[in-house]
Amino acid sequence: MKLKTLATCVALISCCTTLRAATVYTSGHADIGVGWEVGEGLHIHLHAEDPLGTFGGGTIPAGEHDADRYVIGVPDNFTFTRPAGSQWDFLSQNAGDTIYFLPATEDTSNPKPFLGIATEELDAAEGWTTDVTWAFDSITTVFGDPSAYSIYSVVGDQPNQILASSLDTTNSDEWTQAPGTHNHFNMGFNAEGLYEVTFSVSAVNAGGGTSGIAAGTYNDTATFRFATGGAIAAVPEPSGALLLGLCGVAGLVRRRRK
Repeated sequence: MKLKTLATCVALISCCTTLRAATVYTSGHADIGVGWEVGEGLHIHLHAEDPLGTFGGGTIPAGEHDADRYVIGVPDNFTFTRPAGSQWDFLSQNAGDTIYFLPATEDTSNPKPFLGIATEELDAAEGWTTDVTWAFDSITTVFGDPSAYSIYSVVGDQPNQILASSLDTTNSDEWTQAPGTHNHFNMGFNAEGLYEVTFSVSAVNAGGGTSGIAAGTYNDTATFRFATGGAIAAVPEPSGALLLGLCGVAGLVRRRRK
């Protein structure tokens, strides 16, 4: 079913126009990070720790990039089957479903994005002295099958901490992180396609820091694009993705439920 859906989407793209493929990050260490930009304020972005490998060859330069600049690939070179047991319901509705995931630990023998969540650019000397609050807001299907999204950790063979899940109605989908830190978790999808995942962040500055930032609460929201499995090879640039709607492919939104 999912392969048929992807094939239909690719055919629809072809019938509309010839599109330039987007750059898809498929290996290397990067973070969903937050920092302070003069004249802009709090800013969620993709921070490449080193040059990142991309689908089809080439690299993304190290440094800071806007959230929507690149697509984050979730390759199918390693997936797993959702285990039985209600403790795994946050991942997918049914035991046996295929889970596409980004790992909490780096495996250089099986490259894929090693994606963290970071507040390293928020320095206590600049007034960032209290925990930062992150939130997963929504996942939107651009093309492919609708997917769940989750951020979680595992101890042994059991889930340990569920930071966010679009399927878990009891989860607040919010978590805190100390400023100046860097963490890695598993990120899971249960379908093949292109998705927009939106995050928000809120941070309090105490004022009086070295950067002269006024005391107050600051916020930002940003949307990252993720492509899973075979969709990595079919991702158009953002303008091309919009043509999917014109061709009759509607985006499906699965928002977090309280």
